Amino acid sequence: MQFSLFGAEVEDPVVRDLDGLLLAGAAWVRTDRDTAARLSVLVPDQWRVAALALEFAERGFTADTASAPGELTAVRTPITPLLAPEATRWIRGAAARLPEDLELSACGLRLWAIAAGRRDDAGYLLGVDDPDGPIHRAGGSQLSRLGVAAVSVGPRGGPGWRVTSAKRLRRLAELIGTAPAGAGDDWPGSTWPTRSFG
Repeated sequence: MQFSLFGAEVEDPVVRDLDGLLLAGAAWVRTDRDTAARLSVLVPDQWRVAALALEFAERGFTADTASAPGELTAVRTPITPLLAPEATRWIRGAAARLPEDLELSACGLRLWAIAAGRRDDAGYLLGVDDPDGPIHRAGGSQLSRLGVAAVSVGPRGGPGWRVTSAKRLRRLAELIGTAPAGAGDDWPGSTWPTRSFG
């Protein structure tokens, strides 16, 4: 497969890529004085745990894990001052907010796919946590900006953004790069029978 000149395969990993995990439903935890923060995301599969640990390491963070209800695993960065500015972008007071400077990178899209991407009967679904909120809507806008048109899916079948058609799936695969070990059909790519999606 030929990868995009602007895809995750050629971008340098940076901390701001973690925005992709926020679109997938990750959450910040900050210290009392907001001088340090940790990012945590819940995932259902061990391949996602391993892939996120590698992605964190590429950005200079170790990962730890904890069991969560519903047979999920929380994958977490350490609590570090390095993440305090990123947490501040996403939190106002005690509430989450959408950063004004949100501009998802291909690497950020890759992180979204690792955390919450999966094949479904109609295409590839990038899952979100809140089907009606501004973060959900921002996810669709960011996909469009990256040249990946997607359809909003509600709680039934989602919630998330579904990418359909062979052309759009190829574009998505080019952007997010090589499948992590163990991802199988939960990663779009050359092994998919994309003709079935139009």
